Amino acid sequence: MLLSHLGNLEVIGTGSSLPSQVVKTEEFEGRDLWAYDLNEFRVGEPRRFTSQKIIDLTGIYERRKSAPNEWPSDMGYRAALNALEMAKISPDDLVGIVVATVSERDNFPSAAVKIQYKLGARNVVKAQDTQNACAGYPAAISDANSFSRDFPGYWLVVASEVLTKINDYTDINSHLFGDGAGAVVLKPTLERRGIVGTYSASQPFDKGIEMIYRGNIIDCIRMPDGRGVLKRAVRAMTESAVALKKQVGWERADVYIPHQANERIIEGVEDNLKGDGAVVYRNIAKYGNMSSATCAVALDEAIRDGTIKEGNRVVVTSFGAGLVTSAVALQF
Repeated sequence: MLLSHLGNLEVIGTGSSLPSQVVKTEEFEGRDLWAYDLNEFRVGEPRRFTSQKIIDLTGIYERRKSAPNEWPSDMGYRAALNALEMAKISPDDLVGIVVATVSERDNFPSAAVKIQYKLGARNVVKAQDTQNACAGYPAAISDANSFSRDFPGYWLVVASEVLTKINDYTDINSHLFGDGAGAVVLKPTLERRGIVGTYSASQPFDKGIEMIYRGNIIDCIRMPDGRGVLKRAVRAMTESAVALKKQVGWERADVYIPHQANERIIEGVEDNLKGDGAVVYRNIAKYGNMSSATCAVALDEAIRDGTIKEGNRVVVTSFGAGLVTSAVALQF
């Protein structure tokens, strides 16, 4: 586990982009859904769920599905345009682009370079992708903050995923996943605001039972032990929030934005931090688990709907495949 104290970039614009197709939870009702073991073989008998049971278990009423020709770089470009508009800067003002994604169709050129091309950002000196699955967005923000020491200026961070393209709809966890993209524009500041702290931890389990990974037999998401992952996620995101507050000297936060993986995980984090009195932001009911994009879209919506206000202390925390935890503390 590594803690660092950084404070050189602040948020000046956010944006998001969601596919137009909405997939209701009712569409999963009555399907045969299987558990899979580490060797990707079906275990036991298939299970069938009512839509209400899925909602009770996950908190997800609907999620978005990308079009066949719609990829992370496409949605990420649109989210970036929205963020640049809020920031009131042009693409040529950018010196760097970091993109969190594990689902771009081709991994080279990178999604970051593709977004740079689509934007026509001619002055970018560093563009790269980061792969931390669900933990990708805070990790990408932390990367941009570190890179800005060598390349100062405006930075664009994007998180964009099309999980429905790597979703096995016979898997018992298939109703969790959706697609979307979020972005943030960051600029240097000499004030005590913006990214005031970062947190990172990695516990590789080499495809242990509590692992989340991309299957080999079928190119899809696999999570053999959902309950085990749930417990680890709650503990990891709670620990990251507590450690960050201690690191930056906050007695409390005003808003938490946890990874939107499952309502039970969010509730677990909320229960552990309930003495804080902060808002625990949610949008899982509308979008499901969009991996790295969940926190990115949530941050954009929380700013635009007024949940996050000037002067607020915000912790963004996420946990994903690896198993990796990443979090940032933001002073607005």
